[in-house]
Parts: sequence; structure tokens; C-alpha cells
Amino acid sequence: MTEPRDIIAIGGSAGAIESLGKLVSLLPAQLDAAIFVVIHTYPLGDSLLPAILTRRGSLSAAIATDGEPIVCDRIYVAPPDYHLMVERGRVRLSSGPKEGGHRPAIDPLFRSAASAYRERVIGVILSGTLDDGSSGLRVIRQQGGSAIVQEPKEALFPQMPENAIWSARPQHVAPVAEIARLIASHAGKPGVGGEASMPTVAASGQNGGHVVVGAHDAPGTPTGIACPDCHGVLWAATEGAAPDFRCRVGHAYSDENLLEAHASSLEASLWAGVRALEEQASLSNHLAGKAEKRGDRLSAARFHDRAGRAGEHATRMQALLLARQAEPA
Repeated sequence: MTEPRDIIAIGGSAGAIESLGKLVSLLPAQLDAAIFVVIHTYPLGDSLLPAILTRRGSLSAAIATDGEPIVCDRIYVAPPDYHLMVERGRVRLSSGPKEGGHRPAIDPLFRSAASAYRERVIGVILSGTLDDGSSGLRVIRQQGGSAIVQEPKEALFPQMPENAIWSARPQHVAPVAEIARLIASHAGKPGVGGEASMPTVAASGQNGGHVVVGAHDAPGTPTGIACPDCHGVLWAATEGAAPDFRCRVGHAYSDENLLEAHASSLEASLWAGVRALEEQASLSNHLAGKAEKRGDRLSAARFHDRAGRAGEHATRMQALLLARQAEPA
């Protein structure tokens, strides 16, 4: 990194709060950069993360609010159930479609930062699972920014860093202490020309951007795969700046997130099948009882037989599901 960077975008999920707390504790109070943080959270309730980060380090952390100005030496934390994004000089929040099953998601932050500030951005991926952030980190690199990934051996959950290394080819893979040193040594205000010298790139195709995905046509190539969220057709990206898969309303998925989402959807459908079979068995037994009361033995036998078959199918399906859950991840 040879140019000053003053927009620091950090993302993570499982195990990332511990890494982030250590990172913040090692940063100086005068950083000359703004930090934006997305950690996958539950959609309800107030986030305690700003208080944790403020206690751990010298920088002030707070939940981001829509439209507030971007200032240096501050940490902006994504609020629960909102995507955190940036535009030139301001913070933006969006309640747009989930990406990879998450809101907030890391990729919208990374893409918007790269679009607005290009080579002034440092993107950081910390501990986590699956691969949210990998696509956005690629965009940061493509726009001239710098990509840093936590050393997987140090991360509590190495899958997200490993996927980011494979997908984005970051300039640095380092432990948290070294990441803090890299940020501190390269953070700073823009060089000669300031804001006017930095061209703005339209943030099309992202949640909260200038163009809503699906307003005219969805980008990429249509697939035969349904969106796990809304069951619409998913479109495969044809260029590296976009998520790997997106539906018309804007739900977006990377490769691994889509696979995981479909696995969850399949499991939910199978459990719904178990429930439907058990209800069918219960209803058939009820109808058999009614038939017996009116002396219709033939119908009663038929209903009892149907109840037995439905119950047997439900038991078999449940056994398969339980056996699948017992398999190692």
C-alpha cells in the first residue's frame, strides 16, 4: 500500500468480535481514517458492539445512522437488520433484500466503499463462516483498494478468511496485531486534489444503489435454481463485481452461501413433509373411528391402512433427517 487510505471497511461473523476488539485496542486515537464494521448479528435488539469497541480502544464507536457525515477517528457499526453502506461523504443504511441470508451483510459495505472511494479503501475480513465478503473484497481490489485477511490459523472460525484468500487474492494475510499495524501505518487523508480528484462511480446493482435490480431486467444469466428467500429465478453473475447469484428483487448469494441456504431450505421442506404425513396419519385414524361408529368396517379398515402407511413414511423420513443431522459438518 503506497497511497493513503482513509476508509476502512471491516467484516466478519462467528469469532469476529474477539478479533475486532483486539484490532481496535491496537489502533491509535489519531487514525485519520473512518472505520466501518459489519458483523453478522441477530435482526432484533440493540447492538452492544459499539460499547464493547469503545471500551477496548481509543476510538469512539457508535451505531451508524442514515445520512450522517463520515468523519475520521470514528467507528461506524452496522445496526441490526440494516445494510451499512457509504456514499461520498455520508453513511447510508438500507433495509433492502438480504445478501447471503444476512442483513447486515458484508458485501454491500465493501461494494459501496469501493464504488465511492476506490483506492482510498482498505477492506478487512476477520473470523467467520462461509464466504460473505469475498465478492466485495474482490471489488475493492479491482477498484485499486487494499485487501487484508486475518490469518486463518489465528481465526476462531477460519472458513471466511480461507474463502476470501482463495477468491479475492488479498495483498496481505496477517494476524490481528499486524493488521492493526498495516492500518495505522497507511491510514491518512487523501493526497493532492482531495475530493474533487476522486471520480465517483455509480453504485448500480447494489442494495440502496441508484438502480434497483429487476427494474428492467435482472443481470447475468438465468439459472434453473430458485431463490431460497422468495423462490424466484436466480441469475448467475457475468462479471466479477456482482454477487455470484441474485434474484430480481435483490436477494444475493455467493457460491457457498447459496449452497448453505438451499440445504437449509431442503431440510425445512423435508420436516414439513414429516409434519404433513403425521397429520395425514392422525386424520386417517380419526376418519377410521368415525367409520367404526357407524358400522362401516370396510371404510374403517381402509382408513386404518392409510394411517399406518402415512405413519410409516413419516417415521422413515424423520429417521433420515436425524441421521443427516448427526453427520459431522
